Amino acid sequence: MTYPMRPFELHRPADVAEAVALAGEYPGAQYLAGGTDLVVNLRRRIAEPDHVIALGAIEGLGEVTREGNALAIGARVTMAELAAHPEVMARLPMLAEAAGIVAGPTIRGMATLGGNLVLDTRCRYYNQSFFWRQANDFCLKKDGSVCPVAPRGSFCWAAFSADTPPVLLALDAVLELTGPKGGRKVPLRNFYGNDGRWSIGEADGGLLPGELILRVRIPLPQAPWHGVYEKVRVRGSIDYPLAGLAMMVRWKDETAREIAELRMALTALNPQPMMVPGTEVFSGRELDPDAVAELSRLAGRTGKPMRTTVSDPAYRRAMIATMVEKAAARLAPGLGPALLQQARWA
Repeated sequence: MTYPMRPFELHRPADVAEAVALAGEYPGAQYLAGGTDLVVNLRRRIAEPDHVIALGAIEGLGEVTREGNALAIGARVTMAELAAHPEVMARLPMLAEAAGIVAGPTIRGMATLGGNLVLDTRCRYYNQSFFWRQANDFCLKKDGSVCPVAPRGSFCWAAFSADTPPVLLALDAVLELTGPKGGRKVPLRNFYGNDGRWSIGEADGGLLPGELILRVRIPLPQAPWHGVYEKVRVRGSIDYPLAGLAMMVRWKDETAREIAELRMALTALNPQPMMVPGTEVFSGRELDPDAVAELSRLAGRTGKPMRTTVSDPAYRRAMIATMVEKAAARLAPGLGPALLQQARWA
């Protein structure tokens, strides 16, 4: 059984100025880039705009350029292009890694960086057909008044499940935006809100009505940072993450594994991607099993998995520690056997 999409008018602007003008003329219009998220939502009547603005004809949004000590990545660069770009692989390998395990090859060939940054939050009660949602009286995020995950609350727990944002948070990325009110730059750490109905904030940092992401500017690490991205999902080839972790470390002494600075960020566990606070206390410490155990507890206090996926929240919570251990073992070769020995006697 199918349900027709709500009719909409499709616009194909030739440049950014025309796209922004259309967004100002038609409040509520949605931008379309790769379409891997929006088109599915249109078909399920989750998104029902009267106007859709396709960005495919606009030049200049699909480039990766070096700008001084930063890399500027256009919002229409695809995940496949990002994962294979020589400079991204050489200077920001953690970002290339995260982009390279988004969904499957077909999706990576269409999905864009801008779309990944504003991916709609997901929940098993929300990402369903219109008929399924209608039969269950909808939900707080769309057309309903009760959240099945937390029925007594007024908060939406739909999880933000994109792979590149936690990496970009750790890398201090800055977004270049433009809209009907002009252009501005926003640090990614100020961009997200905390309600799953729409994870993008609307004050100070978040998207204003009609705004468009043009590019992402990432300062290239001047110190020898090392970073990895870990991801847990049901199927290893196509699924959204059940949990994701970006970890970066800068060594004071790489041989002794003494930490100068360490950063962690999580995705798919909260309504927004989140930096793990408190990691500055590890400066000057060795990355040993005790430090990893403390980092796991720290990350566990930040990640708040709810009943938004097919997996039990307790499983996803347990996987936070597993991801921390795997990331640490990759960043500090030789640490793995010690972690395994500790687990054996725990």
